[in-house]
Amino acid sequence: MKNDTAKVNQLNKISLHFIDTDSTKSLHYATKALELSKKLKWNDGIANAYFHLGTFYNAHLKYDKALLYYNQSLKTKNPEIVSKSLQSISAIYTNISNYSKALDYGFRALKIDEAFGNKAGIAKISTNLGSIYYGMKDYSKALHYFNKAAKIYQEIANTNELAWVYRNTAAVYNSLDQLQKALFYYKKAEALSKKSKNKALQARILSGIALVYYNLDDYEKSIYYSRLSLQAAVSGKEGLLTIAFCSGLLGDSYIEKAKMKQNDKTLLDSALFHLNESIRFHKQLNSTRDLVYDYTSLTQLHKLKGDFKSALVSYETSMLYKDSIFNSKNKETIKNLEDKRAIELRDKQIKINKLQLESKERQKQFLILGLLLLGIIGGLLWYQNWNRKKTNRKLQELNANLDESNNIKTRMLGILNHDLRSPVNSFIHFIEFQKNNPEMLDTTTKERIENTTIASAKNLLNTMEDILLWTKDQMQNFAPQLKIIAVESVFDDIQKHFVNQENVAITFDNRNKIYIYTDENYLKTIFRNLTENAIKVLVDTENPTIHWKAWQENNQTFISITDNGPGAEHSQFRALYDDSEVIGIKSGLGLHVIRDLAKAINAQIEVQSIVGHGTTISILI
Repeated sequence: MKNDTAKVNQLNKISLHFIDTDSTKSLHYATKALELSKKLKWNDGIANAYFHLGTFYNAHLKYDKALLYYNQSLKTKNPEIVSKSLQSISAIYTNISNYSKALDYGFRALKIDEAFGNKAGIAKISTNLGSIYYGMKDYSKALHYFNKAAKIYQEIANTNELAWVYRNTAAVYNSLDQLQKALFYYKKAEALSKKSKNKALQARILSGIALVYYNLDDYEKSIYYSRLSLQAAVSGKEGLLTIAFCSGLLGDSYIEKAKMKQNDKTLLDSALFHLNESIRFHKQLNSTRDLVYDYTSLTQLHKLKGDFKSALVSYETSMLYKDSIFNSKNKETIKNLEDKRAIELRDKQIKINKLQLESKERQKQFLILGLLLLGIIGGLLWYQNWNRKKTNRKLQELNANLDESNNIKTRMLGILNHDLRSPVNSFIHFIEFQKNNPEMLDTTTKERIENTTIASAKNLLNTMEDILLWTKDQMQNFAPQLKIIAVESVFDDIQKHFVNQENVAITFDNRNKIYIYTDENYLKTIFRNLTENAIKVLVDTENPTIHWKAWQENNQTFISITDNGPGAEHSQFRALYDDSEVIGIKSGLGLHVIRDLAKAINAQIEVQSIVGHGTTISILI
């Protein structure tokens, strides 16, 4: 591609394609996009390239670098890029449980998309805000934003995102201990995820169902669905979130089963393994909130095993993570942000109402007048253009049909002239000979010539029937009718057609019984003309012979005719190659017919003729 803005966009798309499968390629293409954007001095391209680099590092859980590049992408004035960058920053702070900053960036993104009426953007940000409030355990606000997002996704028919919202709604009801409602929304989400074939979403839904069964004290089903979720988990960040969650849930489920079996050591060991896996994954994800849960469960596990020293260490670790989540400063910041958001929404609505009242009538009049004028001009231009194209199309079709009709008539006359003239001449010669020199014909010779003439007449009749049937179809559309045919059948036709040529030995070589894909009638006409031309040049040749041969070489089929006649200069075969060669009345149309028909079936003709040593004409099918 040229080094332009389109190439920048394509490089960014390729970078996203490799983001979960080949980190080296993903980073390479994102960097190339940034370099080209800077070379073009394209500000939006530079901002978008920074966004994709941030997305790369975010997917690989390198949040510091991701935030650095996302903040670089905020330097553009393009609202779309700014909004998606703010959303991504908000999501990172949600993952590391910094809810005050997560809300700050989330509300800033929502403000931009609401100003431009971007429904898809509003729905996505509302989903993120619901997740933030869910992490803060403010379930009423979480449901408010999830319901807002679901309504928009239903309007714009986005099945995949709607399934994610239903899954998040189910998680809220699970936390509210309304387990039947939770299962209801999980089932709705599961049905939608099957339609969208989103494996990552299916894995998350299965993990949610496992959690509901854990809360219902059905630990066997909890373990079952947790393992199903692990099997369905995909690679990348989303898969890691699911694996970390299910590992922790398996650890909790095995702890509860161990309690019911008097602290069974095997079950406790299984729980320890899965909890350590969960801690390892949550540390990779920098998920402070989930690490609190993991270390709390680990504390309980060490107590059951009687390892109180390890239990104390786990407890202190969980408290450290818990204290880092919320403090008085964060709570005050969140409250201030919400108040600021409410004031901005109120002021914005007042301004909008005032502008609407002032400009409503003026806009209405100008809009109607402009639309009417544009409609009239557009209609006239469209009608004029359509009418001209229609007329030109008809003229082109008529000219094409006329040319084709003239070509068909010329070709048909040539074929009839060549295929019928020679047999009729033979009849005339025999009748004249019988009339003028009857004494030279003894009984045996006369009977032999009569039988030959009758056979030739029958063959001529068959040939005429073939030509008439063929021309009836070809007059409608002079085009080859391709099918698989045996070369042997064409050779048989030549043998029958020239059965009365007793003075010329015609032999055939088709030892491999070759089949070809072509038009049988076209090929028969070509072979008849070539044979007839060969017979004519052999009139004064001693022991005249014609040899037909078919063979295959390099997956191509060759058919040749060879005579031992006097040969000729290459210029005498010019009509086989040159479309501009003039057709002579006396010379006939033979070479022209062969040339046109061979061209129609995509066959190539080669001539090798040596004066005094005969001629070979080869046809490559």
